[in-house]
Amino acid sequence: MKQNHKKIKIYSESLCSSADTFENFQSIKRTLQDLIVLSKKDLTINTFLKSKLIDSSQKMDIFKKAFNEAFNKNLLDILLVMIEHDDINLLVEVNKSFVTLVKKKLNIAYVEVTSPFTMDNSDQDNLAKELSDITNKQIDVNFSVNKELIGGLKIKIDDMLFDSSLKTKLENAKSKLIEV
Repeated sequence: MKQNHKKIKIYSESLCSSADTFENFQSIKRTLQDLIVLSKKDLTINTFLKSKLIDSSQKMDIFKKAFNEAFNKNLLDILLVMIEHDDINLLVEVNKSFVTLVKKKLNIAYVEVTSPFTMDNSDQDNLAKELSDITNKQIDVNFSVNKELIGGLKIKIDDMLFDSSLKTKLENAKSKLIEV
Protein backbone atom coordinates (compact mmCIF):
# COMPACT_ATOMS: atom_id res chain seq x y z
CA MET A 1 0.00 0.00 0.00
CA LYS A 2 2.82 2.41 0.87
CA GLN A 3 4.36 1.70 -2.53
CA ASN A 4 1.12 2.81 -4.22
CA HIS A 5 1.20 6.12 -2.34
CA LYS A 6 4.71 6.76 -3.64
CA LYS A 7 3.64 5.96 -7.20
CA ILE A 8 0.53 8.12 -6.94
CA LYS A 9 2.67 10.99 -5.67
CA ILE A 10 5.21 10.59 -8.50
CA TYR A 11 2.55 10.42 -11.23
CA SER A 12 0.46 13.30 -9.85
CA GLU A 13 3.52 15.52 -9.35
CA SER A 14 4.59 14.81 -12.93
CA LEU A 15 1.14 15.79 -14.17
CA CYS A 16 1.17 18.86 -11.93
CA SER A 17 4.43 20.05 -13.46
CA SER A 18 2.82 20.04 -16.90
CA ALA A 19 -0.20 22.05 -15.70
CA ASP A 20 1.40 25.47 -15.83
CA THR A 21 -1.79 27.38 -16.68
CA PHE A 22 -5.41 27.18 -15.62
CA GLU A 23 -6.34 26.16 -19.18
CA ASN A 24 -3.79 23.29 -19.17
CA PHE A 25 -5.15 22.16 -15.81
CA GLN A 26 -8.72 22.19 -17.11
CA SER A 27 -7.73 20.23 -20.21
CA ILE A 28 -5.76 17.57 -18.33
CA LYS A 29 -8.43 17.26 -15.63
CA ARG A 30 -11.23 16.90 -18.20
CA THR A 31 -9.26 14.29 -20.17
CA LEU A 32 -8.47 12.27 -17.06
CA GLN A 33 -12.10 12.38 -15.93
CA ASP A 34 -13.28 11.30 -19.39
CA LEU A 35 -10.79 8.43 -19.42
CA ILE A 36 -11.88 7.31 -15.93
CA VAL A 37 -15.57 7.41 -16.92
CA LEU A 38 -14.83 5.63 -20.20
CA SER A 39 -12.88 2.86 -18.51
CA LYS A 40 -15.69 2.36 -15.98
CA LYS A 41 -18.45 2.34 -18.60
CA ASP A 42 -16.69 0.31 -21.27
CA LEU A 43 -15.56 -3.05 -19.89
CA THR A 44 -13.60 -3.71 -23.09
CA ILE A 45 -11.22 -0.82 -22.38
CA ASN A 46 -11.01 -1.70 -18.71
CA THR A 47 -10.28 -5.36 -19.49
CA PHE A 48 -7.73 -4.39 -22.13
CA LEU A 49 -5.83 -2.08 -19.79
CA LYS A 50 -5.79 -4.59 -16.93
CA SER A 51 -5.18 -7.73 -18.98
CA LYS A 52 -2.11 -9.79 -18.08
CA LEU A 53 -2.35 -11.63 -21.43
CA ILE A 54 -1.46 -8.55 -23.48
CA ASP A 55 2.13 -7.37 -23.29
CA SER A 56 2.54 -3.83 -21.88
CA SER A 57 4.39 -2.68 -25.01
CA GLN A 58 1.40 -3.76 -27.14
CA LYS A 59 -0.97 -1.92 -24.80
CA MET A 60 1.21 1.16 -25.01
CA ASP A 61 1.30 1.07 -28.83
CA ILE A 62 -2.47 0.67 -29.10
CA PHE A 63 -3.10 3.37 -26.48
CA LYS A 64 -0.68 5.75 -28.21
CA LYS A 65 -2.31 5.21 -31.62
CA ALA A 66 -5.80 5.68 -30.17
CA PHE A 67 -5.10 8.82 -28.15
CA ASN A 68 -2.03 10.49 -29.68
CA GLU A 69 -4.05 13.30 -31.27
CA ALA A 70 -6.62 13.66 -28.47
CA PHE A 71 -4.41 13.86 -25.37
CA ASN A 72 -1.94 16.44 -24.13
CA LYS A 73 1.54 15.06 -24.86
CA ASN A 74 2.72 15.12 -21.23
CA LEU A 75 -0.48 13.44 -20.07
CA LEU A 76 -0.12 10.76 -22.73
CA ASP A 77 3.51 10.13 -21.75
CA ILE A 78 2.57 9.72 -18.09
CA LEU A 79 -0.33 7.41 -18.95
CA LEU A 80 2.02 5.32 -21.10
CA VAL A 81 4.44 4.98 -18.17
CA MET A 82 1.52 3.96 -15.95
CA ILE A 83 0.53 1.30 -18.49
CA GLU A 84 4.11 0.12 -18.83
CA HIS A 85 4.41 -0.34 -15.05
CA ASP A 86 0.91 -1.84 -14.74
CA ASP A 87 -0.23 1.13 -12.62
CA ILE A 88 -3.29 2.22 -14.61
CA ASN A 89 -5.43 1.00 -11.71
CA LEU A 90 -4.10 4.02 -9.76
CA LEU A 91 -5.63 6.50 -12.21
CA VAL A 92 -8.52 7.63 -9.95
CA GLU A 93 -6.17 8.35 -7.05
CA VAL A 94 -3.60 10.00 -9.32
CA ASN A 95 -6.33 12.29 -10.64
CA LYS A 96 -7.45 13.27 -7.11
CA SER A 97 -3.87 13.99 -6.03
CA PHE A 98 -3.16 15.90 -9.26
CA VAL A 99 -6.21 18.16 -8.74
CA THR A 100 -5.19 18.86 -5.14
CA LEU A 101 -1.62 19.73 -6.11
CA VAL A 102 -2.61 22.01 -8.99
CA LYS A 103 -5.24 23.80 -6.89
CA LYS A 104 -2.45 24.83 -4.52
CA LYS A 105 0.05 25.56 -7.27
CA LEU A 106 -2.24 27.77 -9.37
CA ASN A 107 -4.40 29.17 -6.52
CA ILE A 108 -7.63 27.55 -7.71
CA ALA A 109 -10.87 27.17 -5.78
CA TYR A 110 -13.32 24.39 -6.67
CA VAL A 111 -16.86 25.75 -6.74
CA GLU A 112 -20.17 23.93 -7.04
CA VAL A 113 -23.16 26.11 -7.86
CA THR A 114 -26.64 24.62 -7.58
CA SER A 115 -29.63 26.59 -8.81
CA PRO A 116 -33.31 25.79 -9.34
CA PHE A 117 -32.99 26.44 -13.09
CA THR A 118 -30.40 26.22 -15.85
CA MET A 119 -28.30 29.37 -15.86
CA ASP A 120 -27.35 30.80 -19.24
CA ASN A 121 -23.68 31.08 -20.17
CA SER A 122 -23.41 34.82 -19.51
CA ASP A 123 -24.88 34.41 -15.99
CA GLN A 124 -22.48 31.52 -15.33
CA ASP A 125 -19.52 33.59 -16.55
CA ASN A 126 -20.58 36.61 -14.47
CA LEU A 127 -21.02 34.51 -11.33
CA ALA A 128 -17.66 32.77 -11.87
CA LYS A 129 -15.97 36.17 -12.29
CA GLU A 130 -17.61 37.53 -9.13
CA LEU A 131 -16.58 34.43 -7.15
CA SER A 132 -13.06 34.73 -8.51
CA ASP A 133 -12.91 38.38 -7.42
CA ILE A 134 -14.28 37.56 -3.95
CA THR A 135 -11.93 34.62 -3.32
CA ASN A 136 -8.91 36.07 -5.13
CA LYS A 137 -8.56 32.68 -6.81
CA GLN A 138 -9.17 31.20 -10.21
CA ILE A 139 -12.45 29.30 -10.21
CA ASP A 140 -12.94 25.69 -11.30
CA VAL A 141 -16.73 25.74 -11.34
CA ASN A 142 -19.42 23.13 -11.82
CA PHE A 143 -23.04 24.20 -12.35
CA SER A 144 -25.97 21.93 -11.58
CA VAL A 145 -29.76 22.19 -11.30
CA ASN A 146 -31.99 21.15 -8.39
CA LYS A 147 -35.60 22.22 -8.94
CA GLU A 148 -36.40 21.59 -5.24
CA LEU A 149 -34.47 24.75 -4.30
CA ILE A 150 -37.41 26.87 -5.60
CA GLY A 151 -35.23 30.01 -5.76
CA GLY A 152 -31.80 31.29 -4.77
CA LEU A 153 -28.50 29.41 -5.00
CA LYS A 154 -26.32 26.97 -3.11
CA ILE A 155 -22.65 27.75 -3.60
CA LYS A 156 -19.96 25.48 -2.23
CA ILE A 157 -16.43 26.88 -2.38
CA ASP A 158 -13.99 24.11 -1.54
CA ASP A 159 -15.36 23.04 1.87
CA MET A 160 -17.55 26.06 2.67
CA LEU A 161 -21.27 26.04 1.80
CA PHE A 162 -23.26 29.23 1.24
CA ASP A 163 -26.95 28.44 1.03
CA SER A 164 -29.28 31.24 -0.03
CA SER A 165 -31.92 28.92 -1.46
CA LEU A 166 -35.57 29.70 -0.82
CA LYS A 167 -36.11 26.10 0.29
CA THR A 168 -33.57 26.45 3.12
CA LYS A 169 -34.94 29.85 4.14
CA LEU A 170 -38.47 28.38 4.35
CA GLU A 171 -37.22 25.40 6.38
CA ASN A 172 -35.40 27.76 8.77
CA ALA A 173 -38.52 29.91 9.16
CA LYS A 174 -40.61 26.77 9.82
CA SER A 175 -38.16 25.65 12.52
CA LYS A 176 -38.31 29.04 14.23
CA LEU A 177 -42.12 29.04 14.14
CA ILE A 178 -42.25 25.55 15.67
CA GLU A 179 -39.95 26.68 18.51
CA VAL A 180 -42.35 29.52 19.43
